[in-house]
Amino acid sequence: MSPRATVVTAVALVLVLVTSVALVSFQLGRAAAPAPTATDPAEVDADFTVLEETYRQLSEEAVDPPSSEELLRGAIDGMLETLDDPHAVYFDPEAFEHFNRQLDGTFSGVGLMLEEDEGGPVVVNVLPATPAEEAGVEIGERIVSVDGRDVRDLPLRDIVDLVTGEEGTDVTVGFEEGSDGPRELELTRAEIDLPLVQAELLDDGVGHVHLMGFSQGAADRVAEAVDELTAQGAQGLVLDLRRNPGGLLNQAVSVASLFLAEDEPVVTVRESGGEERPMRSSGGDTDLPLVVLVDRGSASASEILAGALQDAGRADVLGEQTFGKGTVQSVRTLSDGSGLKFTTAEYLLPSGVSLEGTGITPDREIAEDEDALVAAADLVRDLIAAASLAPAA
Repeated sequence: MSPRATVVTAVALVLVLVTSVALVSFQLGRAAAPAPTATDPAEVDADFTVLEETYRQLSEEAVDPPSSEELLRGAIDGMLETLDDPHAVYFDPEAFEHFNRQLDGTFSGVGLMLEEDEGGPVVVNVLPATPAEEAGVEIGERIVSVDGRDVRDLPLRDIVDLVTGEEGTDVTVGFEEGSDGPRELELTRAEIDLPLVQAELLDDGVGHVHLMGFSQGAADRVAEAVDELTAQGAQGLVLDLRRNPGGLLNQAVSVASLFLAEDEPVVTVRESGGEERPMRSSGGDTDLPLVVLVDRGSASASEILAGALQDAGRADVLGEQTFGKGTVQSVRTLSDGSGLKFTTAEYLLPSGVSLEGTGITPDREIAEDEDALVAAADLVRDLIAAASLAPAA
């Protein structure tokens, strides 16, 4: 991974939370950038003498002094806290390795997608052919303990740290609110490939493409799914972005390019210095009628994609107001293999609107208890019918 990879993240859903380290701000986009230029110590304005003195005195004179590693971690955490940036995170080397693997779409865990909640994280998806599915974990169950420890009051990231581990090791997870009532399941962690895309042909020529993340290769998999559905007779598409917390920014742009004309605007990244960097479609050949499904778990890269298609008039957006994540995080690799993630930019829709705190407003809002996919498929059928009645040019 480039040491200056750029990540767009959002907080709320932990993408395959228990399959990797929580990106407590959700990972929603990464794009390569130039390697950083080393800074000459003489050019640094801050005087680190006081920091060094504090470190030495605490190490030598404090009662029960923390270890050198703990003091260093505390100093780093303190610097990040001064940023007033809710997405700023320090990863130790092991956590950083897991973070990078998650961005690449491969995980070691049990195969759950979770949503943060006051009473403990709720299961919102169980990945197929994973330890969690084989054990019968249900959507809607709530994690309340890990290896006998009550985790209901722990931050999501800490819960992930407890559940994540090496392939082949066991973890006991306590659940509540499932059909079997409170229970504990011993799950054996496994290597998991995130199924980025699930596709099926519905009735009357409607193709359903469910994109669950924007890790590496997402755009290629969407393109393959669309080609397969078209070969099966699909005349229109539902692009389902529900509970999709995002991934790589370049993949979001590439997916948008499948449906937009060449050079159509997709997103603009506004750097910390005010410089704006527009990103445009490379152009695709998918001109089938299109409806996009979103919900409150659709964040960042999902919002970029849905917003670009909506702004261009290419697709109607159905569902719930999306999460509202409009800032860009950058990842920096440190010399010991650890890493930092912090906000360096914001992104704007083609209309110039920022999504931060607001999100995408659907063209048609659908309540949680309604069948959104049925409504989206019905609209696609209407669009197919209207296209068939349109006079040829």
